[in-house]
Amino acid sequence: MNKKSLFLGAVIGAAAGAVTSILFAPKSGRELRSDIVEKSGEASVVLKELAYNANELLQSVQVLGTEGSTLIKDVSSDIIDSVSKWNEEMEPEKKTLKG
Repeated sequence: MNKKSLFLGAVIGAAAGAVTSILFAPKSGRELRSDIVEKSGEASVVLKELAYNANELLQSVQVLGTEGSTLIKDVSSDIIDSVSKWNEEMEPEKKTLKG
């Protein structure tokens, strides 16, 4: 799933929920307008926090990917070295068994 699609879906869902709750609340026009202003301010704060958290998550995933790649290279190199060393140590044994 695309990150932008997920973010856009969350924003649209939050906006739809806010609009639905405001429109179906039994209030006067003045109260409704006041609520709209209040909720839009709250939504703005939530969206900013969501964007910040999404950015932090993206950065964490990038760091994890880089560290994971480095770790895999290191482990692969260690395995190759261990197998090479084992083959060298087993060479005399191979000759003895063939012998």
